[in-house]
Amino acid sequence: MGTFRNEFSWSHSRGETFRECLRRYYYQYYGHWGGWERGADPAVRKLYMLRNLKNRYLWAGSVVHDSVADLLGKVRAGLVVPSPEDAAEAAVARMRTEFRQSRDGAYLTRPKKALGLSEHHYREPVDDSEWRSFADMARRSIIGFAQGPFLQSARELPPADWLTLEELLTFQISDAKVYVKMDFAYRRASGGAVICDWKTGKRRPQPEGLQLGCYALYATEHWGVKAEEIQVIEANINTGATGTAQLSLEHIEEARREIGKSIEKMRGLLRDPQENAAREEDFPPKPAERNCRRCVFREVCDAYAEMTGGVPETMASKK
Repeated sequence: MGTFRNEFSWSHSRGETFRECLRRYYYQYYGHWGGWERGADPAVRKLYMLRNLKNRYLWAGSVVHDSVADLLGKVRAGLVVPSPEDAAEAAVARMRTEFRQSRDGAYLTRPKKALGLSEHHYREPVDDSEWRSFADMARRSIIGFAQGPFLQSARELPPADWLTLEELLTFQISDAKVYVKMDFAYRRASGGAVICDWKTGKRRPQPEGLQLGCYALYATEHWGVKAEEIQVIEANINTGATGTAQLSLEHIEEARREIGKSIEKMRGLLRDPQENAAREEDFPPKPAERNCRRCVFREVCDAYAEMTGGVPETMASKK
């Protein structure tokens, strides 16, 4: 089997990381590379392990997303769909298993196969009642989705009108591969397309401009849908709040410009753009207390140690 090559690409989340902190960006997309291999340098292996950590908010949200995608996938395939209660309990059972894995430190040696929660790794105090609240949120969200209008609408869709369901899609800008992922999209019987984006946080949904532009770029280029015929529905399946946005040619033009500028800046810091090779010293940290205290890489970041007066205690240092 050949060696994986670290190819340059762009995504909305990658752009956000680059904007927030260059050092974190380096760790996330370059420093960890090869850390999954036997015999990898211990420092690289640690970055790979840290890269795979999730905080409790991202974890619970991903469990809900996976459950919703599973329900929709069964509808699309014409399979038996579990009851809302059964789907919710399956998700909560998964959370219990993953919580135990993380608490017991299985991720330290199997970071790709065992969940690692940053709260466990950095030994952050989280009350048991708060952990239970995330299971309650997942249960409530999944039951609400299964009993709500989106799943029913999916049942009524002709097979040809399904466009994408949690697929990693790509298009090109400035000779770079751009990744975009939509939770769910379908063609409307009246023409055009609807893109659904699921949320589970407390904030009322408000679709974000550049992300909308990414959706529009892909939809117009690959689905042949006019920008003004695309509607985005951002639904908080925990609270029931929804937000909508209509896409436009302006979204496309602005997104193409912004992505192109972001790609140029990213490539400008590389030691060798042709080989997508980077050096840590070319990506200085951007200390900001709020961002740094939730960064999964704070264990290895000198800027964090200087800001807080020391290296944080971790699950690894405990063992």
